[in-house]
Amino acid sequence: MPRRRSSFALLILDCDGVVVDSEPITMRVLAQMLSELGVPIETEDAARRFTGHTFARTLELITELLGGPLPGGFVRNYRDRTFAAMESELKPVEGIEHALDRIRIPCCIASNGPHLKMRKTLGVTALLQRFEGRMFSSDDVARGKPYPDLFLLAARHFGAPPAACLVVEDSASGIAAAIAAGMLVYGFGGSDTAEELKAAGAHAVFHRMIELPDLVAGGA
Repeated sequence: MPRRRSSFALLILDCDGVVVDSEPITMRVLAQMLSELGVPIETEDAARRFTGHTFARTLELITELLGGPLPGGFVRNYRDRTFAAMESELKPVEGIEHALDRIRIPCCIASNGPHLKMRKTLGVTALLQRFEGRMFSSDDVARGKPYPDLFLLAARHFGAPPAACLVVEDSASGIAAAIAAGMLVYGFGGSDTAEELKAAGAHAVFHRMIELPDLVAGGA
């Protein structure tokens, strides 16, 4: 059966948790490092506190938890440990490659993560070539999510009106940024996060990446 033509001009994907399954790794490492500094925290609590924030904001939140400045070398140690874990553990989100093969409109990534991290995660998962030249980071704007700047930058790059952009996000801050940009946003995540994503303003929530091509083709 022929596929319907999408009314969207651009698909914008978050990276961590939408394209690559990196959140469990990064949050586990953060929880371990905080526990080593005398602030015991479970991985699930770290995810609730830090998911969706820029790295700079995450460091601010960690400083607040510690009640003082970060120890010397914290950032380098965190990156070394997360990158080492990613080398052996990181995988693409299940079904993302098949979904990308079926989507017929331009697609890009807009992430609060730095370019260095995106290139690492996409490289490890063999997805970098798909998004080369189509990656946007909070490095590129004055304000990351939940502000709309990052999504608006991506839309301008492709010459796409914000109202013709579809965003896929797995965090409340990302959903807020998409709504502020005037874009339709779908939440992606497990059943445990569905209510949170809906409450944040997601147009709808889906749980399997294999569903994405039909959502894109169906239009708004």
